[in-house]
Amino acid sequence: MMIFVGALMASIFCLPAMAQTAQDRELAQKICADQTGSSFKICVNQQLRNFDCSNAGNRQQCEARKRASQQCAGLFGWDFRQCTQRMIPEVDCSTLRARDRQQCELNQSAYVACSSKSGEEHMNCLRRHFSGQ
Repeated sequence: MMIFVGALMASIFCLPAMAQTAQDRELAQKICADQTGSSFKICVNQQLRNFDCSNAGNRQQCEARKRASQQCAGLFGWDFRQCTQRMIPEVDCSTLRARDRQQCELNQSAYVACSSKSGEEHMNCLRRHFSGQ
């Protein structure tokens, strides 16, 4: 009887985590629907890592990124990326430590400089921006 009660208690405590993982996996599969084969599996695993906010340095930013992914899940590629960037609130760099603040400001200036570009042009803009570090 004690084993049964123990197993029941363990399953009750684990159910919310299992449900969340199932929801995250379903969302990741929807986001990666434009991929096939091993690319699909890699994409899903990468999205699942992105959705795990338990070890995130900035938990609020991680949760915001997850909510944005949920709202933009029907889009793919560049459209998905632009949609999520519009949904995520800008980080206040002044609240971060000095080194993190410097990186945050560099990231924000890169976003301003390169957000209007797409594809290879966008990547070249980012390379030019970050090569001046």
